Amino acid sequence: MKSLRELLILGPGPSSSHTIGPFRICRDFIREHGEEKLCHITVTLHGSLSLTGKGHGTNRIIRQAFGDYPVEILFEDAFSEKEHPNTMRIEGHTEDGRILREDYVSIGGGAFRKAAEAYLPKDIYPFSTFDGMKAYLEERKIDDILSVILDVEGPEILSYAFNLVKHSFRTIEEGIQDESILPGPLHLDAVAGRIRQQALRTERKEDRRMLLLASYAYATSEENARGKEVVTAPTCGASGVVPSVLYYEWRCHRRKKPDLAKAYLVGALVCDFIKENAAVSGAMYGCQAEIGSAASFAASALAYLDGLSIYQIEYAAEVAMEHFLGLTCDPVDGYVQVPCIERNAMAAIHAYAAYLFSKDIAPYRTNRVSFDNVVKAMKETGQELPQDLKETSLGGLAKILRSC
Repeated sequence: MKSLRELLILGPGPSSSHTIGPFRICRDFIREHGEEKLCHITVTLHGSLSLTGKGHGTNRIIRQAFGDYPVEILFEDAFSEKEHPNTMRIEGHTEDGRILREDYVSIGGGAFRKAAEAYLPKDIYPFSTFDGMKAYLEERKIDDILSVILDVEGPEILSYAFNLVKHSFRTIEEGIQDESILPGPLHLDAVAGRIRQQALRTERKEDRRMLLLASYAYATSEENARGKEVVTAPTCGASGVVPSVLYYEWRCHRRKKPDLAKAYLVGALVCDFIKENAAVSGAMYGCQAEIGSAASFAASALAYLDGLSIYQIEYAAEVAMEHFLGLTCDPVDGYVQVPCIERNAMAAIHAYAAYLFSKDIAPYRTNRVSFDNVVKAMKETGQELPQDLKETSLGGLAKILRSC
């Protein structure tokens, strides 16, 4: 399994697969062919990149990545189930008439590869499933998941995570202050700050917690919708879930940021099992792959932060994913706003509930469903979802609201 640095990437929103991935793809093309005398570049977007690229800002980020190069962007609406749903072709036209052509796929979470090649980053973990990790820990009599992460990744991964947590918290604080209308034709009001104010006026402790979690998730998601830099946790579209629960722990329970960074890494490792054995891309398996993965990430991080057992950490991650199975990806007009922003808030609350289940219910009953089971179920469910419900804006809420 790959490094957590391949999962946790800082980059421009609103979509890791539609902005961060294409941006990195374009820069890769320039690194490889920049010494050629390029007079013109043509980029052709396919599948989900084509159908939702304008709403996601893919065309904007491509022009930004290529800088001063003249760029033509083509949207190929025809979709072939044989190709990856986030495929793009780049053709560099040279002054002497040659065409330098590369096909890429944006595989989710900001990661990419050339279409004809296998995924490039090497495996560094000696396991790729939750069961595999448990066997590894048991064989070596290790009871702390973090110790394995530090051993494999090196101690510097802690500072990497710490900086991402700090950036995520700063995003929340900036988002709460920004009340500007979100970009795009939906003219959506930013409400994170108002939700927080309502939370502070609320007397019931349980209601206050849910509203605070929602306000923090809204803040990140609204900043993401503005195209600000966010951390893929595991994607931009689901970037509000993990920061919300950790920020809540910091602000309301006075948890220390170094401890939050450690829990962040453990949650990320659990989430990486999903990326390794299924995907975190909405275009691949629907929003269950994004929001469900983020909820598992957040719930398992909370469980570790609270010192729960490995069984309880797994329980939290499994419950968080299980109850998002079948969730479709249907962004209205291709913008990561409706239903995406509200969905982040619901997932943050859901992740907190999954953590509470693992803390207070797991000790009384052995869970019949393992985390690996639910990841397999998510993948199979995603494969069965109609293509229109996988980040194309052709089905679900996107279709209903367009017809209205």
